[in-house]
Amino acid sequence: MKPCDNTYIRNQIPINLLYILFAIGLGGIGVALIFNNLGLGITIAAIPLICILSIYILQIPTVLLFVIFTVNYFIMGITRYVNIEGISVLMDILYALAIILIFMHSTLLHDIEWKRAINILTISSFIWVVYCILELVNPSAVFQGWLLSRNLIINGLIISVLTSLLCTRYKTIQALLIIFSLFTIIAVIKAIIQKFIGFDLYERIWLIDDTTHLLSTGTRYFSFFTDASNFGANMGCAGILFGISAFYIRTKWLKIYYLIVSILAIYAMFLSGTRGAMIVPIAGLALFILISKNAKAIITSGSTLVFIYIFFAFTTIGQGNTMIRRMRTAFTPTKDASFNVRKENQRKLGTYLKHKPFGEGLGLSGDGLGWKISRRFTTSIPTDSWYVKIWVETGVVGLVIYLGMIFISIGRGAWILAYKIRDPELKGQLTGWLCGIFGMFISAYGNSFWGQFPTMIIAFMGLTIVLNAKYFDNEINCSSSTINTSK
Repeated sequence: MKPCDNTYIRNQIPINLLYILFAIGLGGIGVALIFNNLGLGITIAAIPLICILSIYILQIPTVLLFVIFTVNYFIMGITRYVNIEGISVLMDILYALAIILIFMHSTLLHDIEWKRAINILTISSFIWVVYCILELVNPSAVFQGWLLSRNLIINGLIISVLTSLLCTRYKTIQALLIIFSLFTIIAVIKAIIQKFIGFDLYERIWLIDDTTHLLSTGTRYFSFFTDASNFGANMGCAGILFGISAFYIRTKWLKIYYLIVSILAIYAMFLSGTRGAMIVPIAGLALFILISKNAKAIITSGSTLVFIYIFFAFTTIGQGNTMIRRMRTAFTPTKDASFNVRKENQRKLGTYLKHKPFGEGLGLSGDGLGWKISRRFTTSIPTDSWYVKIWVETGVVGLVIYLGMIFISIGRGAWILAYKIRDPELKGQLTGWLCGIFGMFISAYGNSFWGQFPTMIIAFMGLTIVLNAKYFDNEINCSSSTINTSK
């Protein structure tokens, strides 16, 4: 077999290195034990494992996608128990490693389909990056604020490109959704423990500095997320994603499983006590009606929407339940004091930004971080909305670019699913994901959770997969044709 053959590279290199790395590990442990340094011994022993894992990832770079997805989902919850400095830097390193390994894999095996990385989301994300770089010349900008906003600037582009290059098979989507469902169940269980058993020591310490979760109207549970609004929106997304998927999946046990996950997620959404989270399944169902083109699905979804609206807006059923009572106030926003305060804050910001079409500068909104960077008018007023945050920091021009990037991608994805996808199972699962993303983005008007972990990566990853849905549909239909031909 020729040394340049792909199979040789895939199979022989790891086997040859395995014995060498194993020997190095044993030798290192021996040296460490001689010098009575256990920490050094553990470090050296881990080196072969890290090398083998790196080689494995180099062979199958798709593993990186699952690593990123997993770290993204749990990283903020871990920081509540372990003091990790520079979380964004950790994710930056992970992204950089993924990009390097993709280039190395492509150089060795030449099987990376780079054309997949060109879609409406990556193109518009690149335009957003260029605009944000130009924000450096904004007269009121502060470089530190710009630097600390790099996640907002470039993460969307990185995730959409990585997903395009690494998620190239339908089975990868299926695996991602299974993992997503398991993570959702873990998040729900954590919230249930908080409600029925209580908060642990670290959560109680965290709550001392937080005044938005222990309210007279009821406790807002947050699981291991950054806060209740982030948790509620993500559970609403998972509820609509797996609820819609359950009606299209072919495997019976998976159909039942996804339906159970959906119900648990919606229950957890109510546990969050986040009124804005209600819009996630509602907006998701509305988009589903437009995409489905199925009379039964349209009638069912439409009836569900009407029932939800009538139940919460025109009845007092379940008013004795804290969760239902709090969610019901979302249907009468003008009677809510916090809503009126937000509208007044937006009015003040509008007056200030009237002659600032490019905003105050990245990182200089009142989201908590801005006050630490520079004490000024915009950092003294809480934005309480992702839209308002973008508006304050990048101006009307930046807001139009960012909203255009997301809504055009969602619109394009909806058109692809409605008219271009033939396989019903693929269409159902991706429709569920797109509807969940749409619901979260609409909900982001009332809460500034869109840019937090794990929301942004879930959204950009899902959008990218939807925009590349035609590749997966062709794969499925080609496989079906091959099977039928063989018969």
